[in-house]
Amino acid sequence: MRTLISTILSLALAGSLTGCPSPNYIGVQDYGYIVGNVIDQNNKGIANALVTATGTNGTARTGPTGGFSLQNVATGEQTVTVSAAGYLPGSPVTVIVVQGQGVQAGNIVLQSATPTT
Repeated sequence: MRTLISTILSLALAGSLTGCPSPNYIGVQDYGYIVGNVIDQNNKGIANALVTATGTNGTARTGPTGGFSLQNVATGEQTVTVSAAGYLPGSPVTVIVVQGQGVQAGNIVLQSATPTT
């Protein structure tokens, strides 16, 4: 019995040290990515906005023109949310992520938190 347990533990440890041989290895989900733009009510890109999506372990920041690419998003229906300093949170956007492909979230519009005069 000890030999069986020792063998099982050795195999488990060896597998964890080598990592997953493939992103499609049993127990590992399939991934795609989400791209889009974050803009204000005047169609101007918002830099450094924080973009998140369900099914991710990370976040993305928009570039200087408001574009973003959120990588390693689990396949299926995902909800994208955006926030940025000086702006009200945007409405969530729902997309369907397909394995190995990008999906367009479109233009996500944020309204200024300070009223314009």
